[in-house]
Amino acid sequence: MTAIIEDRFASGAQVSMGMDRDAGELFVFHCPAGQGCIVSKWPLDSYHMPIAMAHYEQCCELERPT
Repeated sequence: MTAIIEDRFASGAQVSMGMDRDAGELFVFHCPAGQGCIVSKWPLDSYHMPIAMAHYEQCCELERPT
């Protein structure tokens, strides 16, 4: 698995994106503080990359202080 991007928050939460080239898969890991991780998966292609990036940003928005 190759890490693409990762954000850590003061709350202890973490959001990261990674890819597995061999399997042709793209992952977003949303790990709220003190909880397990929620993993979302898409095929690794140009169609799904913007969808995964939008999901990544949504996960980050959930963790940012209001």
